Amino acid sequence: MVTTKTIDTATLKDWMAKDKDVTVLDIRPNKERDEWLIPKSIHFNVYDKLKSGDYHALDSLNIDKDIPVVTVCAGGRMSLIAAEILSAKGYNAYSLQGGMKAWNYAWDTSELILEDVKIIQVRRVAKGCLSYLIGSGNQAMVIDASLDPSVYTGLAKEQGWTIDYAADTHIHADYVSRTRELAKVNGAKHVMIESAAVGFQFIPLKDGENIRIGNVELKILHTPGHTWESSCFLIENKVVFTGDTLFTDGIGRPDLKADEKETKNKAASLYDSLRMLLSLNEANLVMPAHVSEPIEIGQALISTPIKELKKSINTLIIEKSKFISTILAKLPESPPNYLTIAEINESGNSKDFIIADLEAGANRCAIN
Repeated sequence: MVTTKTIDTATLKDWMAKDKDVTVLDIRPNKERDEWLIPKSIHFNVYDKLKSGDYHALDSLNIDKDIPVVTVCAGGRMSLIAAEILSAKGYNAYSLQGGMKAWNYAWDTSELILEDVKIIQVRRVAKGCLSYLIGSGNQAMVIDASLDPSVYTGLAKEQGWTIDYAADTHIHADYVSRTRELAKVNGAKHVMIESAAVGFQFIPLKDGENIRIGNVELKILHTPGHTWESSCFLIENKVVFTGDTLFTDGIGRPDLKADEKETKNKAASLYDSLRMLLSLNEANLVMPAHVSEPIEIGQALISTPIKELKKSINTLIIEKSKFISTILAKLPESPPNYLTIAEINESGNSKDFIIADLEAGANRCAIN
């Protein structure tokens, strides 16, 4: 009897980080694959065949039997059947425990060391979510926490830092923020722009106000447009953490939770916010809260100087009326479950919700 082996996300992530030879075999339907995927995985759409009991569904698969293969589906059930079939055929096959819902919480890091400050970019690789642990001296701040607080607390402990501040750049609509919980766990100050309309207490910051972390200061810049409370954090002439206002390949969308009139008003505000960001020192590195594609384990730091974005994002250099009409014509499909997620982040209450189900799927907060 063949015993079906499984592998958890931490082990698969470790294999990828160490460049171990492994074939990741995605068996999901095309629509699910198009939504999000594991980079470098192979797609073999046999989900429906396997579900119907077709044990010959994988007969035409042609991959190297000397390399371990990890089968992946949405929740880790149908991939068990695929792994069982492949094991019977002589493959060293594993099923990914929890499937893509579990891979949703796989993460890695990349670092940037500047004078007086170290920045750890924490990447939730499936959704392309980026959060930041910023440390100087023995103090640290976290921006846009999207993973369990233990991730940030553990990373800070490794660096000898205490997390004194935790912030969200805005009320997120594609994942449940962990910032409030992180602040509680670490006894940190939970800060947001003063206009943030949330149902819980936080320390309000005024536009232009500074936060000191060790030997550096971060200035909050109110940049409405994606949402009315959207803000950025600036380390002068070094880095600007832009949330969902400005990405490395696009800009934030202004239409979520807005009717047509409000969307136009938000687009006009977004234009003004982007003009302000473009007026900063061109050498500033833009570090956003998202990328539009899944992240490869071990990928380089995701950041781009303002100077380069002026060249690569066409919407940044057009006049205001054309900017608004262009943005309105390019609005993508809304993120899955975004109304529920935004309501959770506004209230601070996620009780009675299955977060893994709500967060499954790609983020769609950018206009490219």
